[in-house]
Amino acid sequence: MKPIARFAASFVALGLAVGLTGRAALAGDADAFLGTWTLNAAKSTLPQGGPPIDLTLVVTDAGGGKYKSVTETSVAGQAYKVEITFAIDGKDYSPVVTPAPPGGTPAMSQSYERVSAKSYKTQAKMNGQVVATSTSEVSADGKTMTITTNAAGAGAAAGAVNKLVFDKK
Repeated sequence: MKPIARFAASFVALGLAVGLTGRAALAGDADAFLGTWTLNAAKSTLPQGGPPIDLTLVVTDAGGGKYKSVTETSVAGQAYKVEITFAIDGKDYSPVVTPAPPGGTPAMSQSYERVSAKSYKTQAKMNGQVVATSTSEVSADGKTMTITTNAAGAGAAAGAVNKLVFDKK
């Protein structure tokens, strides 16, 4: 797989799957998504192979919005960090990826919308086209977050469904 295609696949499968985190807006659930979350690989599924060997998601309140940092190490040993500051307002926000994506990688963005007090929807886009939609939900006890991502568009991954389960630290 070419470096750009591999990066794009990783972005869609992982960075976007966790792109859906934010703070719930209703009283009592205001901080449901805030904190440090670690992947529970045994409960997660990715159709393009196994889940990453290490995936940590940190969500903090950034005043008027949220700051999210995703750190992933794949089975192949490649490490990525995706950072984004966003609001739950349906507008597009661009992540910062380290190491930088290969030259020629399409422009990436994410938008976030609240579905309920403990559930959010995000759309991941490449060059303005939706490539994945994710739903993120925190359990009633606040200890587990499940993120389900459906790939979209005309690519080979279209129709693929990924489910990542995280435990709150």
